[in-house]
Amino acid sequence: MSKLISKSKSRTEREQLVKRAFQQITSNDTRLIEHFSDDVATTVADASSIFDQMIPEMAYVDNPDNAMANSLFFCTALLAIYLALKPQGVNVHEYGRLMLKILSENTEARNAASEARKKPAPELVDAAGQSQSNPQPGEFVFEVYEGESNDVDWGMNIKSCAICSQFSRYDAMDLVPYMCATDDVISDMGAQGLRRTGSIAVGAHHCDFVYKHQGKPQHLSNQYPEKIRIVE
Repeated sequence: MSKLISKSKSRTEREQLVKRAFQQITSNDTRLIEHFSDDVATTVADASSIFDQMIPEMAYVDNPDNAMANSLFFCTALLAIYLALKPQGVNVHEYGRLMLKILSENTEARNAASEARKKPAPELVDAAGQSQSNPQPGEFVFEVYEGESNDVDWGMNIKSCAICSQFSRYDAMDLVPYMCATDDVISDMGAQGLRRTGSIAVGAHHCDFVYKHQGKPQHLSNQYPEKIRIVE
């Protein structure tokens, strides 16, 4: 039903749905901005303006119900905040570290992550099929699969990354590995046991997500410490 409602909305109404991602980040917790700026209100206004300018060319605006859309919307909101702070000399690694720390303390995210799946969500399977049969510029192209052994519940291979596409437009690719690391944080919250050997953002051919509930995780930050500097 939600997809039918979304498709019936005008472009302006769909853009307002996208805008909610930015509003949720800046209204729920402003610690990320407060750490770098003495004028939170002005920074939020600047970031909001940047985000608004991004929306017309952002992927998934016409299909916000896609299972991968929110990942792009929220990451782009964080990108807009970073771009608003960048003229003040904000270091990308300090920004990324604090972003991950705040996420790890987010109760709402922790509650959502606790609902670990042992199979890919049906809407994710549908989105994966659509991405391969009808790939769209700037969107994710990926596949999902169910595990065939006791070591794997399910997995996902991302072959084209919407976040990389979006961030590359703003010369912010050095921030993307921290966006990748958010998946490790969320996995740890729900003991989802995410393992990856790489991601497109750190130079791999594809992003190889493998999940095993209660399994031993394999964090990207441990494998790429120069790109994801968890420790100063």
